[in-house]
Amino acid sequence: MFNNFKLILLLSTFFICTCSNLFAQYGYYNDISRFSHSFSGGSARIQGLGSAQTSLGGDISSISGNPAGLGFFNKSVLSFGYELKSTNSNSNFLEGNTNDLLSSNELNNIAFVLKLGKKNSTFMCDDCPRLNIGFSYTKNKDFGSNIRYSGYNNNNSILDYFLEESQGVSFSQISSSLPIQGIGLLQEAYDHYLLNPISDLPNSYYSFVGGYPFQEEIIENRGSISQFSLSSGINVKDKFYLGAGLNFYSIRYDRSRTYNENNFEILLEDQWVFEGILDYLALNDFLAIHGNGFSTTLGIIFKPIHNLNFGISYESKKSMKLNEENYNQLETNYFDYYFESEDTVLQNAISSTAKTVAEYKIISPSKLSIGSSFFYKKFGFITADVDLINYSSAKVSSYDFDPFYDNREIIEMYKSLAINYRIGLEGRYNNFYLRFGYNFLTNAYNKATEQTFNNDNSRIKKSVGIGYSNKIISIDLTYLVSKYSSIISPYTFKGQEPIANSDVDNSTILISLGFKFNN
Repeated sequence: MFNNFKLILLLSTFFICTCSNLFAQYGYYNDISRFSHSFSGGSARIQGLGSAQTSLGGDISSISGNPAGLGFFNKSVLSFGYELKSTNSNSNFLEGNTNDLLSSNELNNIAFVLKLGKKNSTFMCDDCPRLNIGFSYTKNKDFGSNIRYSGYNNNNSILDYFLEESQGVSFSQISSSLPIQGIGLLQEAYDHYLLNPISDLPNSYYSFVGGYPFQEEIIENRGSISQFSLSSGINVKDKFYLGAGLNFYSIRYDRSRTYNENNFEILLEDQWVFEGILDYLALNDFLAIHGNGFSTTLGIIFKPIHNLNFGISYESKKSMKLNEENYNQLETNYFDYYFESEDTVLQNAISSTAKTVAEYKIISPSKLSIGSSFFYKKFGFITADVDLINYSSAKVSSYDFDPFYDNREIIEMYKSLAINYRIGLEGRYNNFYLRFGYNFLTNAYNKATEQTFNNDNSRIKKSVGIGYSNKIISIDLTYLVSKYSSIISPYTFKGQEPIANSDVDNSTILISLGFKFNN
């Protein structure tokens, strides 16, 4: 009983978030996880080390990570990174399995480090700090994925959800030609004759479609979070390295959900028989969130001895200004069904709910990173990082809606102390390098939320890489794998809703090419 209750809560929360036309002014607390919970990007070299770079320095990833690492550069560097990514989803739904594959390739990193001044020059001295500046573009998060599931449901239909939600709703509202906040999709179902009033029972409804359907949904996610950073770092006597940076974010998230029911059948004398009323219904949900953000970064790296580094970096809270658009489209196709009550023949119809538009701001949590690196002569090193994040400190604000309930959910659902950790190992032979990395991104939700809703968005990314570097050029190649699981349901219905369990595997090949030059 308790497990069923937890599942109902989980699916109800999910449905509120994904069909936001029904509850358009609530559910923005999920954007904290969506836009603040991600692996950090960087060069192929650093990602081959599990992105552990807080104390390392000397890599173009320092521009967007710990800017103190810029103080290690003795030459100017221009670097390009390219990625080839494959996302494979495997979904189990109503005892059936479905696979889908999405492939992409694009430029994921550009960076330039400018070394300012030289030792013993007119403007510099041996004991004076050395200053370097850097600019970079980095893709921090890729939302791209396709998820598909399908199967015959012998228990219920989305029509059961419509019926359950409509009982008690005023007929004057559900039949109104004006969109009403909170029941827009029910109004569309009524317009398509999926809901019909019971004449002798006020505010009660029935459906003349009684069959059980074949169900299918395709979910397409697109978009990314890109980071543009301008940073500077100084080297003080090869002991202390200090840095500061400005980070600008471009955010684009687009989701399309296409849900379809067809081949409605009824059970007669232990035989499934085609009902012949409704050919199909298709429900499309479109969500687009675009915006930008800003944060600052401070960092320090200290070398107490030649072969040991300690590093600390702090990224301030990100202020993200977002614009959201969302609407649903419903299509029904009847087999020229004669509806006697209204003396009409039903055929094909398409209509849409009113578009929901919202402008709001998210203040994401700050991040404190601590790391250490140990070097063994010139044969390689081991490096490790931890991040400390208070997700419950995030906030939502807007002039378009009251964010009170969203901010309450943030405090109640998210962790006040989340710890990520990363570890990397690099071995060197002459100018050739071999790397291994492990990157753990912890669950942003607290224990109570995880246990109640089975909501765990922790991620693990493993990597292996090789590289070559000389005084002029560097080439790095890294292979990364990560995997996560999710629970998906197109609607809720008394704890009997259909559930798809989806496993998503990401495989990525990163290639970085760097050019070094004196100036």
